[in-house]
Amino acid sequence: RAECSGRGRSEAGTLFVYDQTFAQQAIFKENNSFNTYFTVLTNAAQAYFRNHRNLKFYFTLVNSSILQEQEKLKYVNNGEKLLDAEETLRNMEIMFTWNESLSSDVDVVFLVTGYKMKTRTSERIDEWYGLAAPRSICYGNASVGIIHDDGKTFNGAHMLALQLALLLGAKKDNGKWGECPRSEGYLTSSITGGSHPSLSPCSATSMWDFYWRVNGRQDICWKDLPKAALANNADLPVDFYNKKLCDVCQVHSTTFRNASECRGYMSKRLNGACQAHCCKPSRSRYRTCDWDNAINMPDGTPCGGYMICLHGECV
Repeated sequence: RAECSGRGRSEAGTLFVYDQTFAQQAIFKENNSFNTYFTVLTNAAQAYFRNHRNLKFYFTLVNSSILQEQEKLKYVNNGEKLLDAEETLRNMEIMFTWNESLSSDVDVVFLVTGYKMKTRTSERIDEWYGLAAPRSICYGNASVGIIHDDGKTFNGAHMLALQLALLLGAKKDNGKWGECPRSEGYLTSSITGGSHPSLSPCSATSMWDFYWRVNGRQDICWKDLPKAALANNADLPVDFYNKKLCDVCQVHSTTFRNASECRGYMSKRLNGACQAHCCKPSRSRYRTCDWDNAINMPDGTPCGGYMICLHGECV
């Protein structure tokens, strides 16, 4: 459509509230704050949208704090304690959607939990429960979402990107009504984010249509410039680790407990540009490498030309 040609810009301010479990597990705390870690996590999610043909997305961490009302978090136990994302999200909506005390810079509040999450899908009506509500950006004082992150590997970036895409108008790839098929594995093909860290042509188009349809409103929240918790920080995880002399293999180690343990490069064998097998030093000429488990190289690792690694893939 001719009226939808051109380019647009969308700014969204995020507030992260985290649970006790995340606070206990997280490694990278600076000045008694996780703002640096969450800024880099937000930047990593933003990178998923870098190739959109019409829209430029800018996501800004406004602040982070521990969630005061931990009793609002709901759990299930099916052999493993999981955060019940559907029930907890309802409580998040009550706490934040019409919260007048929130800064006007905040457009979305994300709960970051150290527990893995239980979400739910309804195949019959193609609904996802436990994630941010589709197209709910600018509703009330803040939209809400939930992600799991371990506080050291930025593994929450994938689900953060998925929910930001949903909030900003992306449709699910369900293969129905001419939509892109799930089997292509793009970001919105699954409630867990699909295998590819990029938007399908269908979801990219639906985000542009949504932007075009609502951007003329006076009260649209993505037109302001949120004040960042950390100014001029565009670091991706690869930059974050490099500055701290942290190697991705050490960060993924089960024995890694403190950022002061970072010692720079550790032995590894690359598996393509964006994955690696971690190795242990050996007295023999052959290294002992974990060939059964490949880890993703840090998001932002250059992999050729303009392309970077995201979620273990060169995009």
